[in-house]
Amino acid sequence: MQQFDVTVKLFADDVKLYTRVLNCNDVDLLQQAFDAFVDWQNTWQLIISVNKSSVLSIGKHTELLPSMNVHGHLLPVITNSADVGITVSDDLKSRTHINVPAAAKAHQRANAIRCFMSKNIDVIMPGFLVYVRPLLE
Repeated sequence: MQQFDVTVKLFADDVKLYTRVLNCNDVDLLQQAFDAFVDWQNTWQLIISVNKSSVLSIGKHTELLPSMNVHGHLLPVITNSADVGITVSDDLKSRTHINVPAAAKAHQRANAIRCFMSKNIDVIMPGFLVYVRPLLE
């Protein structure tokens, strides 16, 4: 079997394939690796949910990836993705995650606690644990 310079992460029913893309050849290799993964899942009679599949390009060369496909269906290129409660954006900035309602509310509460005059961690930490942490959990 051909080896690809692609990292595959499996967790429950989620699969992530990623690699560094610098040129069109790297996109072709990523597509070949993805095709090999599709062959593997067909062998094991697993199903890829094409409707839930997408491409998240981090950094440069975003124009190279709109051609990624599964079974002839082009995968949409997205700007952010939520996974296990964390939102990752294509620029790796936290603003998208913080703008999620629960995270935004927790961020507001953490800022409110920060305005207390005390810098003593023993005073600040209970407020954080009671008012902020439950929103994040």
